[in-house]
Amino acid sequence: MPGYNKHRLFNYIIFIVIVFLFYLENAIHPDIGRLLAICLGFYIGTEFVTPDLDTNSTAYKRWGNLKILILPYKWTFKHRQSSHNILYGAIVRILYISIIILVFYYLIFKSLSTGLDISPVYGIIFLFGIIIANALHVILDNIF
Repeated sequence: MPGYNKHRLFNYIIFIVIVFLFYLENAIHPDIGRLLAICLGFYIGTEFVTPDLDTNSTAYKRWGNLKILILPYKWTFKHRQSSHNILYGAIVRILYISIIILVFYYLIFKSLSTGLDISPVYGIIFLFGIIIANALHVILDNIF
């Protein structure tokens, strides 16, 4: 199995290609919001919400004091089973993390009158970035 650094290197090489292709596609009217959304999603999917989140991996340790939020996921899923399914594993992690994000979103943006409203399109693009990063992780695991 590839180690953590090989996964990161593989993901970021592919990430650079994706960003470049995204830029070429929108070269006339670049949408910086969409670019930032997919970049952030890909980064989160590579560093924090990986298929290895169910072990004592570097991604799990990166959560620091917040890793208590990941414990229910870690206790529920066994490594290299459903967590390493390209579609099911990513969807379960996204749903799990989405609940956490929505709670924080509500606490930060809805309870305060900031006037900031994030379009659902950016949320979908953000989640798509996580799915791509997770899929690349599983693909690399299956290659080696």
